[in-house]
Amino acid sequence: MMRIRRIDLCDARLFWDVQKQLDTESKFMMLEPEERRFDFSRTIGRISRFDFLVGADVDGKFVGFLSAKRGNANRIRNTAYVVVGIIEEFQHQGIGSQLFEELERWAKEKAVKRLELTVMINNYAAIALFQKHGFTIEGVRREAMCVDGKYIDEFYMSKILDKK
Repeated sequence: MMRIRRIDLCDARLFWDVQKQLDTESKFMMLEPEERRFDFSRTIGRISRFDFLVGADVDGKFVGFLSAKRGNANRIRNTAYVVVGIIEEFQHQGIGSQLFEELERWAKEKAVKRLELTVMINNYAAIALFQKHGFTIEGVRREAMCVDGKYIDEFYMSKILDKK
């Protein structure tokens, strides 16, 4: 049974575990496997700094998450930067769509006008998911990441929300 639910401080280890698994199995996340070390207080701090954080829970195991962080300054409080990750075994099952539907509900409730994210240009599945949910490519961040010794461009993508 799969459900989307808020991640709170008592989920710190579960949240860290899913991030660590993503670091290990995917070249598309920010950190390499050896970069993430479990530090309970640091993980709690990260969780508390997100404005929005939900996880996909399948039979008690977190298999993915979506986070959003709003801008701190008044002029960018209407903007939220989004990060999403889903364990490979659970991709292409509608989990990403459910995470984005929850994000959009939250964003409208909080009067967020703009959602934005970056994605490596060779992450075709993620780009398709983002476009399916109304994100468009705004530009390219050239040689933004170095993966396995090769520089990779990223797309900068956004979605502007209606007031409906």
